[in-house]
Amino acid sequence: MLLDEGWSAEQAQAIVDKLTLKEGIPNWKPHHLKRFEEWCVAERKSQNEVDSQLEFVAHDLCNEHEAIGMSLKLARNLEEAKAAIVPYARMLSGEADWYRQPSRRRI
Repeated sequence: MLLDEGWSAEQAQAIVDKLTLKEGIPNWKPHHLKRFEEWCVAERKSQNEVDSQLEFVAHDLCNEHEAIGMSLKLARNLEEAKAAIVPYARMLSGEADWYRQPSRRRI
């Protein structure tokens, strides 16, 4: 599906690998999950299908998170593609909020 939309095999593989997409509702932060659900309704797609998730991610990277999408599009190999998609994967999963966690380090 991603290959049909202009993504290279390496870029598509990085998206699948880093986002660990699978059948069923994705395990994303509520805000992103709500946007995905709204997109599925508008596009008449099933939320439970990996293809729908991939299509949404491609749409999101080209429309809402263009800088990450462009970085991914410029990746020339799988290693670069995986590095480019990490910020997006963290954003969806909530890992981007690490800076809001209180430090447990003792001084």
